Amino acid sequence: MQLPVINECTAENCAYNTDHTCHAVAITIGDIHDPVCDTYVSADAKGGEPSATGRVGACKMADCRHNIGLECHAPAITVGYQHDEIDCLTYAPA
Repeated sequence: MQLPVINECTAENCAYNTDHTCHAVAITIGDIHDPVCDTYVSADAKGGEPSATGRVGACKMADCRHNIGLECHAPAITVGYQHDEIDCLTYAPA
């Protein structure tokens, strides 16, 4: 299985975000109830791998139609602001 790529992330103040591109090697989505980006961290220092485009390593949103065995099977996702949280905007309840 190939990990889904993060097409875009609009959380500009995240340490892993540079020009709307996530550079965390793999992120975790969800806290059981909300599709938040658990990897989001607000910091002045930049992190991640500059040459990498982030991917979804794990997803705890078992009720998402893209989720099989707590793994995301969407071809790609978008991360951004929803209700003042940094969420997976590709989340779709089954």
